[in-house]
Amino acid sequence: MIKVERIEKPEELTVDVQKHLTEEFKKDKKKSVWNKKYIRDKLLKECNNKCVYCECFIGEGYKEMHVDHFHYKDKYEDEVVEWNNLNPSCPHCNKNKSSHDTYEEPIINPFEQNPQEYFYLKNYRYYSRNDKVEKIVRDTIDVLGLNDTEDVVKFRFEQGEAIIEKIQEIYELANENKYILCSDTKKKNRVLRGCKNILSKGTREAEYSAFMATIIKDDIYYGKLKSILIELGIWNEILQELDAKVDEIKMQTIPDM
Repeated sequence: MIKVERIEKPEELTVDVQKHLTEEFKKDKKKSVWNKKYIRDKLLKECNNKCVYCECFIGEGYKEMHVDHFHYKDKYEDEVVEWNNLNPSCPHCNKNKSSHDTYEEPIINPFEQNPQEYFYLKNYRYYSRNDKVEKIVRDTIDVLGLNDTEDVVKFRFEQGEAIIEKIQEIYELANENKYILCSDTKKKNRVLRGCKNILSKGTREAEYSAFMATIIKDDIYYGKLKSILIELGIWNEILQELDAKVDEIKMQTIPDM
C-alpha cells in the first residue's frame, strides 16, 4: 500500500448528475449507479491501474476492477457517488471489506493517510510500526485481508524473489566484468538495462510497489551494484531518477524503537 493522490473528479460527474444518481440508488439499491465508464477510467488512472489497497494490477487484462465505497454505500447512501468515497479495488480487497463501517472502525485510506507512517514490512507481510497505530493497522490488515497467504502474500513473494535473483544476476555480471565494462558496450548496456528494469519494479506504477521498492533498496547486492556503476562513472541520470522514485516509497522493515 502506498500513498496516492486524488485527481479531479470526472467532468461528467456534475452536482446535478451526482444528485440524480444518488436518488436513483436510494430508490433501488441493486442499481450500480457508480458503474460508469467515465468514473471507472478516472479511478484506474489515479491509482496507476492498481488496487489502492493491496497494489495488484486491476482492469483490462488483469484482475477485475471493483469500485469500492470506502464508507459503506448501503448505510451512507449520500456518498454513493461522492468522488472522495470511491476507491479502485480488486475483488479480494473489496469483498473482504464488504459492509465494514469505516466511520465506526476506521481503516487506513491511502488517499488520505500515508501508509509509510503506519506499516513496516517483514516476510512479505504488513505489521504495525508502533503501539500508537496498532489498532488501525490491525483493523486494516484484518478487514482487507492484506496478509492472506494464498490470495496476496504468495504473489508478493514470487515477484520479490524474482527481483532478488535478478539483482544478484546483474550484480555478478557487473562485478565479473568490472574492468572491461566501460569498453565493452554490449556488457555495459546489458548491466545498465538490467539495473533500469530492476528499479522500474519498485516505482509507484509497478505492482506491489511498496514491497518491491523496499526489497530493492534493502538488498545488499543492489547497493554493491550501484556502487560499482558510480565508481565506473556509468551511473546515469535515468538510473538516479528511478532510484530516487524507489526510495520515496520504500517502507521500514523493523518496528519503531
